[in-house]
Amino acid sequence: MAAFDSTEQRSVSSRRGGIVAFIGLAAVLFTPSAMRFAIGGASLTVGLLTACAAIIAMGLAGFYRLQGGRYWSVTLVTITVVVLIIVAQGSIASLWFPPDMGRAGGSLIVAVVMVICAYLVRTILDQADNDALDTVMVWMGGLFLLIALCSLAGLEPAGFGLAKPIFPFTEPSHFALSFTPFLIYHCVRSPLIWKIILLTIALAMAYFLESLSLVTAVMVAALCSLSGPLLIAGMVSGAIVIANINVSYFTDRLDFTVNSGNLSVLVYIQGVELIEAAVHETQGWGIGFQQLGVAPLNVPTTELIYRLLRDDANLLDGGFLAAKLIAEMGYIGMVLVLAYTYLAIRATFLLRRLSNGDRQGRAHELLALSIIVALSIETFVRGVGYFSGTVLLLVTAVMMTVEGGYLTRRPSPGTKEEPA
Repeated sequence: MAAFDSTEQRSVSSRRGGIVAFIGLAAVLFTPSAMRFAIGGASLTVGLLTACAAIIAMGLAGFYRLQGGRYWSVTLVTITVVVLIIVAQGSIASLWFPPDMGRAGGSLIVAVVMVICAYLVRTILDQADNDALDTVMVWMGGLFLLIALCSLAGLEPAGFGLAKPIFPFTEPSHFALSFTPFLIYHCVRSPLIWKIILLTIALAMAYFLESLSLVTAVMVAALCSLSGPLLIAGMVSGAIVIANINVSYFTDRLDFTVNSGNLSVLVYIQGVELIEAAVHETQGWGIGFQQLGVAPLNVPTTELIYRLLRDDANLLDGGFLAAKLIAEMGYIGMVLVLAYTYLAIRATFLLRRLSNGDRQGRAHELLALSIIVALSIETFVRGVGYFSGTVLLLVTAVMMTVEGGYLTRRPSPGTKEEPA
């Protein structure tokens, strides 16, 4: 009887851990865009802070155990060091451009809250056992599929004149950025036939939703989960399909010339120009944290975009995350981008080992590595600034990876890790 009660308690605890993990992930990924969708604002910050407040409230209400200890102390020390570095870099940047102190200070507070929330999300995921977290990944993947199908069927609310919303996301690229970690996760953990089915479904979604970011997500997921010969076969099959369908929407977004009239291309070119202008004007030190749109860099493409949109929102986020980091943080941003690139490459190779069975791992490891690799799209293709749910999850994933030793662990001969 006691054994039965113990088993029942573990089962209830497992279900509760899974439910809290699902709510936490959904809050972080959906609330920022949903708030932007609802109030018609340009920034994701309000929604991100709302999600952070909800996660903190869940901990205070006892839905998960708030933990201190060594990793909390390390997190606090890291926050302090990062704040000091940002302040020091901003002081140097002010030699060239007077900063908007209110914007920089307010954003720094948001960044601190965001890192604390990332630690709490790491705590929530850590308290979900392997099977519960794997089930949560299935729920999240199914929810994203449902969102895409509803959008294609026109079953979504009006979004303040938004051109192509996918509720709760304001545009297809935002949907793609949030969906990518779960696509990678399921492609890596699934048998071969399901890898191909999932990639095919995602590619069809990308075509009908008209999202080049989602096409990129499919390519990244394939790179993480398919063998070399299958990747080549996939590219050949893709070329055959492309030759027989209309893909002008996507090819227009690959014309990287200043004469292009495509907004997505112009935003990307603007990001490159912002890097060049900021590095040149500040001798490589950057214009300061959150100062894009404040410092008068005056790059040509910005003026063209403003004439087309009468809006400079794309200037604030830099177009893609690497552009924002380097333009604002200079040498520090370059180091961060290089460090992330190394981390993403290592994670990609580990995911390939997990996919082909050379290495076994838990759901937590697979999720953390998937999040790290997924952010490569936001970093180098299409970003939304620092304050997004996907960037928050990157911080969570890095914490999980460092704590779990996922990039350094070497299984002993004859041992086998717990499978995902």
